[in-house]
Amino acid sequence: MRIALALAVLCLPLSSSASLRLPAFRAQAVSSCPRVDPTHVGNTQGYADGFSSGKCYVSIGSMLVTDLIYRSYGFFSNGLLMVFNSYGDGEDNNPNLTSAREFYFFPRTGALSLEMDKTAGTVSVVMADGGRVVIDPATSQIASLDRGSVLVAPRIDPADRGGVEITSYKGLMLDAGFRMGESPAGRPKADSTFRDAFGHLCTVKNTEVFAYANGDHELKHTDAQLSAFLKTRCPNITPGF
Repeated sequence: MRIALALAVLCLPLSSSASLRLPAFRAQAVSSCPRVDPTHVGNTQGYADGFSSGKCYVSIGSMLVTDLIYRSYGFFSNGLLMVFNSYGDGEDNNPNLTSAREFYFFPRTGALSLEMDKTAGTVSVVMADGGRVVIDPATSQIASLDRGSVLVAPRIDPADRGGVEITSYKGLMLDAGFRMGESPAGRPKADSTFRDAFGHLCTVKNTEVFAYANGDHELKHTDAQLSAFLKTRCPNITPGF
């Protein structure tokens, strides 16, 4: 089954005629979300917009896509950082050609912000929790996190499970894992793991933190509700808010 992901995850190269994979879901812009028209710095394209649901997003991707092999990033106002990988050309219904790696960051205290400075040659995204992600304009990959440490695989390979691992973060993070062909958080019977700023871990069932309806899923807790939930469900976790 093909990944039904938000349009923000897939950047269309400005200088390429390649036909990138587009998800079934179609976005409609909403005025409440900061909009940045597609622009590029170095080899990296970025843009920002929103969906009719009110959810905002920032999309980061490479302009140098060959044979539909690439890794792109979607940042969302619900705290999600989605790492999307495409492993080559083929039939759209082949689940082995795409994957998603998902992280959520809390609390969601501010608006997403895409900052692309052609003069300085810099690209960065401020996530919904206020953490800044620095992008390497040459490779279109995450270079650093101002609140943590990250490892990014140089190759695009399913064996690397998305190719991005956040090894530490000064805040609360939910690691929803990796999945070929679909969103890992979209599996009600699967697990996700919370990690706080001190490195404490707590694994929960997806149904404890996500609501499922009509083939879609969303986080079920506000930040305040999540903090209260963790105090009883994961007493070793310090939410920090």
